[in-house]
Amino acid sequence: MSAATVTAHSGESTNEHLVREMVDCYCTMSADRLLPLLHPQAKHSAPGSDFGADLEGDKKIADYFRGNVFSSFHGVQFDVVHLYEDRPKSVVVVEWRSHLRPKTGKNYSNTGVFVIEVKDERIYWVREYFDTEKAHQHV
Repeated sequence: MSAATVTAHSGESTNEHLVREMVDCYCTMSADRLLPLLHPQAKHSAPGSDFGADLEGDKKIADYFRGNVFSSFHGVQFDVVHLYEDRPKSVVVVEWRSHLRPKTGKNYSNTGVFVIEVKDERIYWVREYFDTEKAHQHV
């Protein structure tokens, strides 16, 4: 699914659609498609994780995902379980379930939450919460 084919769900806001596009970039492991979705001063935090903890800047984040995250996997699938938007605060919260095929051969699934702030119609800050111990055991 390309960015152009991510379809808006009924009644979905621009911010919700933007976040679904980000999730699709993760699923297709496309840092090139992710970059234009990010605010120039974007931030990414994943407390307790080796993946993307405390990164700042759109290019730095895209490069990190390209070289350190996506390159560690044969395949990645994120399913959106729930998606909620706090429109006055421009925040979208996504509960997700993932199915991951790391290059270690130790496939696994995980669950987690993205808390995503949107600024100027771009992703400004992604805070990622998931079972980091489970991830460390498999990647």
